[in-house]
Amino acid sequence: MIPAAADTDPPDYLTAMKAQEMWKVADGTGITVAVVDSGFKQVPGVRSESVLPGVSVMSPPPGQPDKTYPAHDDVEGHGTTMTAAIVGDGTGGGPKGLAPGAKVMPVRTSLGTPMAFATGAEGAKGIRYAADNGAKIINLSWGDYYSYERLKAAVQYAQSKGVLVVAAMGNEGEGNNATNLFTQVPGVIGVGAIDETAEPLKLSSHGEDTDLSAYGSKAPVRCKDNTAWCVRDGGTSYASALTSASAALVWSAHPDWTANQVARVLIETAGGPVDGAKRNDWIGYGAARPRMVLLEKAGNPGAPDVDPLAPAPTNTPTPAPSQAAAAPAEAAAAEAGLPWQWLALGAVVAAGLGLAGTLIVKRRRS
Repeated sequence: MIPAAADTDPPDYLTAMKAQEMWKVADGTGITVAVVDSGFKQVPGVRSESVLPGVSVMSPPPGQPDKTYPAHDDVEGHGTTMTAAIVGDGTGGGPKGLAPGAKVMPVRTSLGTPMAFATGAEGAKGIRYAADNGAKIINLSWGDYYSYERLKAAVQYAQSKGVLVVAAMGNEGEGNNATNLFTQVPGVIGVGAIDETAEPLKLSSHGEDTDLSAYGSKAPVRCKDNTAWCVRDGGTSYASALTSASAALVWSAHPDWTANQVARVLIETAGGPVDGAKRNDWIGYGAARPRMVLLEKAGNPGAPDVDPLAPAPTNTPTPAPSQAAAAPAEAAAAEAGLPWQWLALGAVVAAGLGLAGTLIVKRRRS
């Protein structure tokens, strides 16, 4: 395992994204990002004031109905890593968060524990809790198979409350390319991962539900059962957290915008494919570049109640979407860990398998 970088060596992606300049305009203040994940553990690198009390929705084990679990605990470290990617202070070997002024609401599920089979049902409950308790953005860096319908309903409930939902595509790109079912829900931002040169990571799951991409290569992540910071690929989990942080920056600068408007400007200002295509299945519309909105004043927020990923009205048949991966993002798209949390315990498995006939596939704008 590679030791974590020194405190004086911020991850290159922050420099490429012009984070220091962006923070002079907006740093995420006023925005709450719910991280529905494995919880949060107070560690060097994350200030306690950046993390709200949150909630644990973990189910008690059989025979112990009164047992409870604190939200501010994380035996595995995945949720702690996602939190640090958003609001970390860069000390102790951890990452400097992209939206350091935001607040993270930890919502602890059984992810990463022997009770991981309960994560789907718990996650649905946690999504609803976050939507009802002030979250503007919900980050989902995990996926579930058997509880998809319940989770989809929870996501749609959150969206009805004006919440922007961001989900990682998955880390099965080199295997069966299974993608996270969350990303198939209309309006959810599906995020792929790129490296420091803007090339898609080979591990990144990809397909027609990829909307944006962000850095997911070597980064400080929690390791050794959440006892230390190490450096390794963060994957689409990390990329999703950075996209949630990008949305927090934009929303902090434009608090009167809706989730649709925040999503629209991120899509319109993304660093797109080098071949001139509007999007491709690896990076979606391109790498998230909030600096284009904050520093260049680019992007038209458009209608507040129109999903930017919805298809434009048409009277002609819609051609079948191409499954072919196009060229990677341009170098500038690099402006835009832990492995993907597909668990091998019963209900929490690689998403996208065996449900093709029952899913609502997210349709995109033309």
